[in-house]
Amino acid sequence: MVTHKAGESWVYLNDRLVPEQEAVISVYDRGFLYGDGVFETLRAYQGKIFKVREHVSRLFQSLKIISLAFPITPDDIQKILTQTLEANRLKDARLRITISRGPDEIGLEPKAFSSPTIVVIAKAFSGYPEILYEKGVDVAVVKTRKTSAASLDPRIKSLNYLNHLLAKMESQKTGVFEGILLNQDGYLCEGTVSNLFLVKQGRLLTPAPSCGILEGITRQTVLELAQKAGIPVKEENLRPDEIVGADECFLTNATMELIPVVRIKRLDTQQEAYPLGNGCVGPTTLFLLKSYRELVMKEVGSHPSPV
Repeated sequence: MVTHKAGESWVYLNDRLVPEQEAVISVYDRGFLYGDGVFETLRAYQGKIFKVREHVSRLFQSLKIISLAFPITPDDIQKILTQTLEANRLKDARLRITISRGPDEIGLEPKAFSSPTIVVIAKAFSGYPEILYEKGVDVAVVKTRKTSAASLDPRIKSLNYLNHLLAKMESQKTGVFEGILLNQDGYLCEGTVSNLFLVKQGRLLTPAPSCGILEGITRQTVLELAQKAGIPVKEENLRPDEIVGADECFLTNATMELIPVVRIKRLDTQQEAYPLGNGCVGPTTLFLLKSYRELVMKEVGSHPSPV
């Protein structure tokens, strides 16, 4: 039973909830030393975590790929996520679950039998400002390339995010909302924290998994909504200049849902941002955002910011 104090936040650490200021891990934890671990970010609406099974499934996929044996079941993880949400008395929230291989001696070779570290954080979050959905955002194609799939399996949502962090720093210098990375072959890949979609001549286009993307849960949900609505969908290799010729563009992830993109900048040409399509949020983007939020309402009961 968690005893609350006014304004106190709780973190799930290993086998129990602890006050946030007491949530500490070893300096020898391999997640801290080497980025040896995985994570998931989820969103809760009105006290219910959206697509929790899909996120937990992807978490266990990442654990399997990095050969991190974890003694807790997916059902246990779902209970821990809900427990952390409820302990913090939150309804609309962003949750992050982090699992590392745990503390060990310094050196790359892990022990045969590790003691994983699990951390769950829940923070109040009711969405991005609605003006972003009404007016759209700017993005930039950054110089930093996505780590090659031959070097790191893109299905792993790894704790080592330095590649994307550097890309985010690039985009921040220009004042844009998000940076878009190319893969090693020069094709469009993904945003620093998002998946990318284009709309062209009535078709919904998005980089294929073979481009080296992390296949987002929100991305998959949007693909399903589009197919259900009869919108032609194609996952393929997309050249950077295909953004310029697109009628619409938007980004997806669990916290931002679908955010429209209305301007693009190529950092390598040092050009100012120029409009996509007619420079306004397009009808297909608005339709899919509305459909997504209706799905949220159906599955969790309500939504804080209707379109």
